[in-house]
Amino acid sequence: MVPQAARRLAETGASIAAVGMALNGDLKTQIEQALQQCAEHARTKVLSDKHQGKIPTQAECDQPAPGMAVKLAIYLGDEMHKEALQCIGKRLSQLVPGRFSLEPRYRYDRLKKQTTFISEEEAQSLLRQWRGDELKGTLRPDVVIHSGNPLQVRAVYNFKFPCADGSRPTPWTRYTEGPHQGFNQKQVYRDALGVEPFRIVPWLGILQ
Repeated sequence: MVPQAARRLAETGASIAAVGMALNGDLKTQIEQALQQCAEHARTKVLSDKHQGKIPTQAECDQPAPGMAVKLAIYLGDEMHKEALQCIGKRLSQLVPGRFSLEPRYRYDRLKKQTTFISEEEAQSLLRQWRGDELKGTLRPDVVIHSGNPLQVRAVYNFKFPCADGSRPTPWTRYTEGPHQGFNQKQVYRDALGVEPFRIVPWLGILQ
């Protein structure tokens, strides 16, 4: 689980007040080095723990994970994300304490060009009330660097973990249904959060 302190966010339901604020060059470099190191650590550890340290073949990736209903690619990817988020939560707590969020949740109205933030407490409250449909179409980037207010975004990153071929980066996910149908994550994150998002891919680095 990601540490609770790393998930604590603020300013529920506000509109974006400031966007596009650049990170200091040295700090940006330190953050992105930490992201890349955590991505590489996560892939190595999960393959060691869950797949005897071996890189799966594409055929294995397309088959269900042992004893599970999901494909091995999805299972390993989920495990790598958990490990990477736990790792980067610790690193960012030292680099930018109070100025980052892991898997924050945003609602973006494309027609109104309006972004609102949904706290974890609000999301859990909706789920307890059987109102989970209200969360459909919300956005959850992996890592957001901000001013202390999650709507004043400075940088957005998503971990991407290839299953078989680590030399080819996993593309941005394309939405096939819901309010963002036809767009990919990069386009929607950029429109909603006002900054250019980046992928973090083990050994390939920081990619657009």
